[in-house]
Amino acid sequence: MTGASRGIGRATALALADIGFDVAITARTVNDGDPSALTSDGQILPGSLAATAAEIEARGGRAVQVRLDLLERSALVPAVEMAIAELGHLDVVVNNAIFVGGGGPKSFLDTDPDDLVNQMWGDLTAQLLLLQPQVAHMVARGGGVIVNIGSGSGKWKLKFPIGKGGPQLVYCAAKAGFHRAADRIAFEYGEDGVTAFTVDPGFVATERTRMVTELGEIASRGVEPSVVGAAIAWLATSGPSTFENGTYHEAQAIARELGLLEPLPTPD
Repeated sequence: MTGASRGIGRATALALADIGFDVAITARTVNDGDPSALTSDGQILPGSLAATAAEIEARGGRAVQVRLDLLERSALVPAVEMAIAELGHLDVVVNNAIFVGGGGPKSFLDTDPDDLVNQMWGDLTAQLLLLQPQVAHMVARGGGVIVNIGSGSGKWKLKFPIGKGGPQLVYCAAKAGFHRAADRIAFEYGEDGVTAFTVDPGFVATERTRMVTELGEIASRGVEPSVVGAAIAWLATSGPSTFENGTYHEAQAIARELGLLEPLPTPD
């Protein structure tokens, strides 16, 4: 479970632990208050690897902590190898972590070129480099499930401006590319027992969207991370027998089917 110090990653790690999984978790923030938890305006985001691990263990589960910064290329494969070594094998992988720069999304011309490069690397290239050892491990042992966290901004032409729920261009481009990973993995390695899905969490009221001003619209319209985490855990365990391998799913639609969210109102 990557990006598990807070938000969707933490919620999914807890949901998996609740249904009996030992969980390896990654994040940059090892302990509460580490520099990586600071927002651009000096606020400290709550959450850390240590805190998530403590919650998992309090629920009777086992947590393996793996510090990982997506921008550190040399750490990507060893992080997967450490998770395998500590757990013995990987039944389920959830690739959730993304690059987080200072502040919220910016319009294309206001995006710092270094942030542009880092976001494309962290949200796409680093994900593919993590997937290689994950998929290789699952092929070698005859199966496994991979859930890649996508975004509606990589699939739909969202008509929201920056600061009102709209994503920045580079994030859209990175997620659009990442969306193709699941269907290609399913095509190339489905016969080896590997199942892969892309899941769009929708708007989620995470710690970061609540605290970063430019993301306030997302928080105000978002669901709790626990709802999305439960939907992802269901997809990882029940999805292979329910859905076609390589498909794209909306976490909140799954949550409605599970009774975790109210049904959408029917049109008049």
